[in-house]
Amino acid sequence: ELLEAVVGLPGPETSYDRDTLVDFWARRPEKVVKRVFDFLNAFRRTRKAWSDADGDRGSILRAELANLGPVAVKLGQTLSQRPDILPEDVCEALKGLQTQNLPFPDDEAFQVIAEDYNAPGPLAPGHPFAHGDANAKPLFAEFGHTSVAAASLGQVYKARTWDGRDIAVKVQRPDAMRRCLLDGAVIILALKALQGRYWNGDLLAIFDETAGGVIEELDFRREAINAKTFGESIAWLGYARVPETLPELTTRRALAMEWIEGRHLQDLKPEEAARMTYMAVEAVTAGLCLTGLVHADPHEGNIMLADNGDLVFLDFGLMSRVDADICEAFAAGIQCVLAKDYVGLVQAFQDTGFVGTPINWRAKDGDEWLDAHPSGRPLPEVMAEEVERRMSAAPETGSRFGALAAVLGDMGFTWYMFTPPYIILLTRTFLTLEGIANQVDPAFNVYEVALPWAVRRALAPSTVKGAATLRSSILTDDGTFQWGRIDDLIEETTADAPEPAPTVEMDAPSSGRGRLMAAEAAQAKPQFEGADAAAQAVHAAKPADALTTVLGSPAGSTLRRVARDLDSTDLLLGLARRRNRPARRLAAAQLSAAINAWWTKKP
Repeated sequence: ELLEAVVGLPGPETSYDRDTLVDFWARRPEKVVKRVFDFLNAFRRTRKAWSDADGDRGSILRAELANLGPVAVKLGQTLSQRPDILPEDVCEALKGLQTQNLPFPDDEAFQVIAEDYNAPGPLAPGHPFAHGDANAKPLFAEFGHTSVAAASLGQVYKARTWDGRDIAVKVQRPDAMRRCLLDGAVIILALKALQGRYWNGDLLAIFDETAGGVIEELDFRREAINAKTFGESIAWLGYARVPETLPELTTRRALAMEWIEGRHLQDLKPEEAARMTYMAVEAVTAGLCLTGLVHADPHEGNIMLADNGDLVFLDFGLMSRVDADICEAFAAGIQCVLAKDYVGLVQAFQDTGFVGTPINWRAKDGDEWLDAHPSGRPLPEVMAEEVERRMSAAPETGSRFGALAAVLGDMGFTWYMFTPPYIILLTRTFLTLEGIANQVDPAFNVYEVALPWAVRRALAPSTVKGAATLRSSILTDDGTFQWGRIDDLIEETTADAPEPAPTVEMDAPSSGRGRLMAAEAAQAKPQFEGADAAAQAVHAAKPADALTTVLGSPAGSTLRRVARDLDSTDLLLGLARRRNRPARRLAAAQLSAAINAWWTKKP
């Protein structure tokens, strides 16, 4: 039908075109109007439950979102991790949308499987679903009679192949594509009404980026590719993995992958939950700073702790791909947040495209935008002071990333900010992760977990600008050493870590609370020993350790070139000074560790 032309179906690749989508539904206005009323009625019922003291508002909101379909369910999944936005009882109720969404009839799922897998007969011996020749060999040795999990776009069944392999088969909801595209048309109409009135930037471009991701997510062939690519991108960590997909059992509407025994967050002991959560945040932040490939939907239903201790990611329909220059800008921003370097943070905002160049400002909402401040002071400096003032006044909600997002949202009325399309999925990713982590540890700081990866990225830049920034942060114009940077590194390295929980049986190097449990997880896992050597050295290490790791690796070519430009006489004289005694100790410790590592590897 014409609807399939909107996304290029049934060809091998899906695509999204806003004009085609709008044109299709413009010729079906009655369906658009009905859908608008569906949203309005759901809002009315939810508002009534909110004002009813005896009503179970969380359950009612969950039911309304589930009935509205995939787009609303994804919104509910995100909100379930945001107790700073919704009451805790409502967040808890919405978590059911992650793994316990309303399932669609099993017979409809079985029909999809039979059609897409060309089943000649029964799905499995004794299976109740009848299709084709009853005497033909069944498709599987075993196949579940009902789903084991239901999510926004599909539901999962456990099966066993004839060679004895346990697998998970995910089947797409039969109406998922149509409902997502109809909701997309409604959202486009709303955004066109808002464009240029209540928001800076191109709202429709932002939606196009998000819609394109959802369309990809509706093609399970794309998800299989994403799973393989993402699995390869995190394999070097040694403790994270993705299920292997089965290409021969992958279609647009059905996806088969290996079954991995494990448990989700709600089924873990506190120490297990902490370990899994820290590993997850560490893996995702490594993607943001180093690989450029980030899992964009890491809610509680999409991560689990395998029985062997591995961190397992699930569902790869939504992925964020970040260019090298943006990775470097985020890495710089992470360091600036922890160092409270707000001038540097504003520069990171500009480098990511969140703030324009030049910066534009106005005294109050509705005034004309200006590229200069009445005081004559540079706007980046003025903006940095406002960010610092607002962050200092922000309430301690346990959500540091969320606090920064809220501050920037408030500042958007007087500072001209953009929302680059790629930033939407990244923001959703980290707000979701932080929401999970704060359940485990209210003092959790996502920036601390990301710091060693940010340092490593800064020490191994892949862009000309990044190389120039690295050089200027280490050397002055005349080639002398920036001792202030070493002071910062020493402070980060010697920062006191909190006492480990009583359940911890080993000490682990830590640059902050966020790295402790992930370090323990890595040290406790035998298979981590087989990971890439450079990755092991950086993983769960203090920021200073990244220096020696990168310096000797292929990625450290820029750092080595900077070292060659160093005025060695000035460096030696500087090390001899009394004030630099901590630097001498740090250098000695790093050299000793490097020699010890080399010696223990000798045959």
